[in-house]
Amino acid sequence: MDGVGGLQAVAAETKAKTGNQADTLGKDDFLNLLVTQLKNQDPLNPSDPTEFTAQLAQYSSLEQLYNINDSLQGLQTMQDGFGRLSALSMIGKEVIAESGSFRYEGRPVEMGFRFEDQVQGAVVSIWNENGRLVDQIEIAEPCSGDRFLQWDGTDQEGRDLPEGTYSLDVTGTTAEGQETAGTPLTASRITGVDFSGADHTLLTTNGSVELAEVAKVNNPTQDDDA
Repeated sequence: MDGVGGLQAVAAETKAKTGNQADTLGKDDFLNLLVTQLKNQDPLNPSDPTEFTAQLAQYSSLEQLYNINDSLQGLQTMQDGFGRLSALSMIGKEVIAESGSFRYEGRPVEMGFRFEDQVQGAVVSIWNENGRLVDQIEIAEPCSGDRFLQWDGTDQEGRDLPEGTYSLDVTGTTAEGQETAGTPLTASRITGVDFSGADHTLLTTNGSVELAEVAKVNNPTQDDDA
């Protein structure tokens, strides 16, 4: 019986003995394969046991890599499950998103901005979905950190604007008279979660918000619930 035939015979015997055990080869199985090949090698052309042992070690390493990959996939599945539960637990809470896009539906919208360093004043610009400037709000006092205000949905002439998607940006002026861009913020209530995409998306009263855009999540106040 040649080396290959011997290996096949031992592999079949090992599989039969394991029965309901996992269909994997352990260190004892590798040892049996090595001994079988040495017993059935061609005396005129013996195999190099050192090389054969190295090959078995490679097979063992490959098996371990497969096991590690299965473990990582299991951890990814668990992490995704925890992510879903975490997103669902946010429903009903207030979210502050680092996003300039928001949805106006006929009622005042809470929005804001953030400056890491203090500015002497700022201008909040609001644009419609066609990119046209519809309103500007001037903040004529020093401000830093997070600041919020309400936009009533009217343009610079006080006329009511239609419902739809809008965006905001903010520009501040430093003590040296230089302009600097602030980070726009939108505040809204989380109403649901969309799991259809690759990333979980929060559904809010001001539109959709990606989890990566969330800066803060707060419990609603009693006044809000009234």
